[in-house]
Amino acid sequence: MSRFVARNFVLMTGALALSASMALAYDKGAPADPNHYPYHGVVKKDGKKINIDGAVMRERTNVKIKKGELHYGVNAAPKQIAGWNVDVRPDGKGLPAGQMTVEKGAEVFANNCAMCHGDFGEGVGKNPVLVGGFGTLKNQAKTGGEDGPEKTLGSYAPYIAPFFWYIKMAMPLPSPKKLTNDQVYGILGYLLQLNEIKVDGKEIEDDTVINADFLKKVHMPNEKGFIYNNLRKPDTHNTRCMKDCRDMKKWTVMHIKIDATESITPSVEVPRYNCGGKPLSIGANGAPAAEMALPASGSKGGNAAEAEYKASCAACHDSGAASAPVVGNKDDWAARIKEGKTTLYEHAIKGFNGMPPKGGNMSLKDDQVKAIVDYMVNKSK
Repeated sequence: MSRFVARNFVLMTGALALSASMALAYDKGAPADPNHYPYHGVVKKDGKKINIDGAVMRERTNVKIKKGELHYGVNAAPKQIAGWNVDVRPDGKGLPAGQMTVEKGAEVFANNCAMCHGDFGEGVGKNPVLVGGFGTLKNQAKTGGEDGPEKTLGSYAPYIAPFFWYIKMAMPLPSPKKLTNDQVYGILGYLLQLNEIKVDGKEIEDDTVINADFLKKVHMPNEKGFIYNNLRKPDTHNTRCMKDCRDMKKWTVMHIKIDATESITPSVEVPRYNCGGKPLSIGANGAPAAEMALPASGSKGGNAAEAEYKASCAACHDSGAASAPVVGNKDDWAARIKEGKTTLYEHAIKGFNGMPPKGGNMSLKDDQVKAIVDYMVNKSK
């Protein structure tokens, strides 16, 4: 599943940024109640409402539509609005009903999250680490090998409530929106316990029930590490150009051409895909060589199957994350091999227990998945 690592990292980083909104590192703290953010986006000038960019805001007028006349759209029904209004604010407004104990949440995490984030939030491969990092945010990574800041959910996030929204809508990465509200509460409780977050001075125990009221009482260690921008201060200070605009015909736009085709030379030969076709063998000079044939189902695998295994399956099957059978471990595979290739193929293609279909890489064709299974089986006999 490492093909999704970059995306997973971006999504997780986005969640951390989302929890802080438009925030800057600061030591005064930020209000948890968005109704009192220092936002002054609209001001009045000469009796008119002026937006942050200087535009005059026109009052909305109600136009009566006569029968038979064309018009666009209808007013959204309350249920439609509720379906889209799923965001959760830092103060906890928007948290839905539901609850789960931390102990049960640990089981949900093991079955749905550990394959990427590790059993204890330590991260698998290059997937985001969710636990630890306390006291590292002031670290400065220089050129001498110093450790940089470790931004995790526990050390960096200022609020926990928005993570409910993020996990509910985006996780698990291969199959988002599959978790129930109860399960998301359980996962958050387990992560808070792993990060040793105290609530009202008390440690979070296995039998602690996590719900909306509980999350509203949580104060994260880095809550005072952010302050919200005054949105009246734009990034640039140019005025709106409504007249006497610059004639671009009199100006020349300069473009800098950079040739980076030879900047990186692969040290090993790896398969590269050609617009969804057969993989190309990339030579040592970085140029595509001859087409690489996919190993047939039932064969002992080959470079292509091994490369696909490393790209899509090794994150779990090398480490045993989420109870995945470790490739090369005969004991792990003995019972599975007895089930027969047909069953193994079906489980790999359609998904089984904690493993998503095709290991989460839905771009793989069925024959490619079968070749990967053959590779794993031959390595584990």
